[in-house]
Amino acid sequence: MTLPNRHIAALEQSYSELLALCDALETVADNLPHEINARVCRSLADALEPLVARTHQQEEETLFPLLAASQNPQLSRTLARLREEHLADHSTAAEVSEALHDLSAGASKLSPDAVGYLLRSFFESMRRHVLSEQELLAMVGPPPLLH
Repeated sequence: MTLPNRHIAALEQSYSELLALCDALETVADNLPHEINARVCRSLADALEPLVARTHQQEEETLFPLLAASQNPQLSRTLARLREEHLADHSTAAEVSEALHDLSAGASKLSPDAVGYLLRSFFESMRRHVLSEQELLAMVGPPPLLH
C-alpha cells in the first residue's frame, strides 16, 4: 500500500506543530509557580485538543493503513497499542487543556507542582509518541522525497 506524499507531509507538519506546542508547555511548566502568562496558557489550552485530534486523525488515515497492510504480526500488535494510546492521549489532552484554562483564569484546582507534573508527563509522552510514529512511518512508508 502506498499513500500520496502530501498525506505524509501533512502529518509531518502536524508533528512539527505538536512538538512546538510541547516546547511551549515545557516553558510554562518551567516557569511555575512564579510566572504565569494567562494569555499563553489560554492560547495553549485552546490549541491543544484540536491539534492532538487532527494529528491522531492524520495518523489513523496515513500510518495506520500502512501498519494494517504489513505482513509483520508485530506491527499488528503495535497498531492495537497505538489505537489505545490515542484514546488515552485524547483524555489527557482534555485534562491538560482544563488545567491551563484554570491556570489562565487564576482559579487552578491543582497546586503549581501538580500542574507542572501534569504538563511534563503530557509533553514527554507526546514527544515519545511522535518519535515512535515517525520511526514507524520511516519503516513502512514510502521513501522520503529528495529536495
